[in-house]
Amino acid sequence: MYNNGNSSKNVTGASVVDGTMESADFADDGLSGDKVHGGTISGSVTLVTPDIGTPNAGVLTNCSGTASSLTAGNVTTNANLTGVVTSSGNATAIADNAISGDKIDAGIISNFQSTGIDDNATSTAITIDASENVGINQTAPVNALHIGGPDGSSYIKFTSDATGHTGSDGARIGLNSDDLRIINAETSGHMLFQTAATERMRIDSGGTLRTTSSDGLAPAIGTGCVSIWGRSGSSSTGILRVYKTGDDGRVVDFYRTGNTFVGSISVTGSSTSYNTSSDYRLKENVDYDWDATTRLKQLKPARFNFIADADKTVDGFIAHEAATVVPECVTGTKDAMRDEEYEVTPAVMDGETVVTEAVMGTRSVPDYQGIDQSKLVPLLVASLQEAVAKIEALEARVTALEV
Repeated sequence: MYNNGNSSKNVTGASVVDGTMESADFADDGLSGDKVHGGTISGSVTLVTPDIGTPNAGVLTNCSGTASSLTAGNVTTNANLTGVVTSSGNATAIADNAISGDKIDAGIISNFQSTGIDDNATSTAITIDASENVGINQTAPVNALHIGGPDGSSYIKFTSDATGHTGSDGARIGLNSDDLRIINAETSGHMLFQTAATERMRIDSGGTLRTTSSDGLAPAIGTGCVSIWGRSGSSSTGILRVYKTGDDGRVVDFYRTGNTFVGSISVTGSSTSYNTSSDYRLKENVDYDWDATTRLKQLKPARFNFIADADKTVDGFIAHEAATVVPECVTGTKDAMRDEEYEVTPAVMDGETVVTEAVMGTRSVPDYQGIDQSKLVPLLVASLQEAVAKIEALEARVTALEV
């Protein structure tokens, strides 16, 4: 065959039309049984050399072999590329299953892994599964958001930088040893609960649960206490409601250290009872013979008004005076004082963000005594019995004289 002087040894079964092969230079045995027509190579072509070069003139179709350095041109066939495509050329139509090993089937890449965040990611810090559940430190999330701590616990941690707090641990919400924990690690911080951007309740740094109303924040009575404000203007509505459905019985139980039951509040369909421990199995040294009348005479009932309610006069006792006769009816010590935490400067808020923490202080306030007048009932009953006995004795003498 003649190709204008270019080397084309062992080119068989091909033809030269319009001199199209003048610019081509094929190696020995490069083409076999194929045709070159109008600049287009068609038919079944076996590439002996792995370097195709630069197909500038035509389109290469139905090829098999190794393409190690495609540098330009378009791949427009269903060719099975078994080698590595290393060029910057354009592949405009790679057929289904064209890449051996990994698969492209109908536009979907399968058997594929990435280091990003998707359902095939090899990273386990954040996982999004096929159901669009998001797992953080959870490779198999079971909820829309499933968070696991690095130590096996589950928690959400809020850093101090965003809130202005300086505690090293910030605030955390977590599940640890099956316990739900909401933690504020700030030594002087509080836990606030708000609705409509207004504080309704807080647990302060001392452990006191305090509610708010139009009157402000309920005062902190002491560590671990509950302090509740009643709503202003709601005198017909109880501050604390306790419901019991079904049978009559206890609605509130009182225990002392060591899980010792010491009293309760119980209800029926129409009444409430305030019960203190009185079972005979709890008592010893029981004495029925004592002088109640003499002790009764030592009590000093009085009429007075409280300073906070100046227009109302009531009957009662002065606590420390009653304590000299019936000590168990009085709580507290005469003239005692206690320390109280209070806000020296309120917190400065910007919406729901704390700009400046409240400045807390401690002051000494009176620790008032109290009295449970029901504890006087046994003395009153015993005194009345003694009086009745004397009356009956006098009646008996009068009857005898009359006879």
